[in-house]
Amino acid sequence: MRKFLWIAILLLGVTGLGLEVNLLEVDLDVAPGGVYTFSFIARNETAVAETFSVYVGDWDRDVMGGNRFYPPGTIPRSLAAWLSVAPSSFSLGPGETREVRGSLHVPAGAAVGTYWGVVFVHGEPRPVDHGGTTVMVARRIGVKVYATVGSGPNEGEVRKIEFRGLNPLWLVVEFANVGLVNLREVRVEVQVYDAWGERLARVAPAPVPCLPGATRWIVAETELCLEPGTYLVVARVDAGGEGILAGQAYLRVRPLALVPLAGGALPRDLDGDGLYEDVDGDGVFSEADVALFREQLRSPAVQGNARAFDFNNDGRVDEADVEALARLLAARTP
Repeated sequence: MRKFLWIAILLLGVTGLGLEVNLLEVDLDVAPGGVYTFSFIARNETAVAETFSVYVGDWDRDVMGGNRFYPPGTIPRSLAAWLSVAPSSFSLGPGETREVRGSLHVPAGAAVGTYWGVVFVHGEPRPVDHGGTTVMVARRIGVKVYATVGSGPNEGEVRKIEFRGLNPLWLVVEFANVGLVNLREVRVEVQVYDAWGERLARVAPAPVPCLPGATRWIVAETELCLEPGTYLVVARVDAGGEGILAGQAYLRVRPLALVPLAGGALPRDLDGDGLYEDVDGDGVFSEADVALFREQLRSPAVQGNARAFDFNNDGRVDEADVEALARLLAARTP
């Protein structure tokens, strides 16, 4: 008996497995009581005819920037009730195109700020064989729509800096858009200083957008593997406003206090990268090290020296590090 699964494949972009649109988003400056129109072109790049439906929804982003989708009218600043699209459905043969038109009716009492939604073009579910399981795949593309009523200041806050991995150092800057308008580009620069004020690193992650009322975690990765000591980390944020926002945090890297695990020798760092893969200290990296690490994972000797055993460099030592150590051994084994 064959199994059936239903999967909707969504791409917010130009192409989606044979379904294409000619723009990514619509960004409008609007006034209360106004009517605004836009359009885009959908194209069927598959070899078969297909029928598509068109409808409006809501969306936002998680803290890492991933898109999340909801029924229309879900989010507080939804413009779904203002937006109509036509046609609601259409069929396209191979290589054919169709214009999709949108009309935005801004309420007379709309307050200042950015509102947003998404227009979906959704194809028919089609069966695809995947190793004996029939997977029903539906192609769907979303075109984001923003509407900003009036103008307001770009406002933001640097909420905190969180240190994650130490081999090498990477961290997260938590930024919040506390204003009413969409921030199209939030630019962050992170600088790391030692106890004598010498700058050790300067990194500038790629700019990120941030919706009104939203929080973003902006990842800053360095190449620093820090010796024990105290360090100052400064984050400067340009959200497009009049000034530069700033936040800072101190990082204390404690000396290791390694002890033998389960009666063996002291763990050893065989390649000088700050990670002690020779868990049993016998001078050889082997399956015995993975087994001992798994056995002693929750012990104070391991947890109290987390940076020595954080093999996936996520700031904590858990089962994921056992898997990372096993992968590291497999990669080094001829």
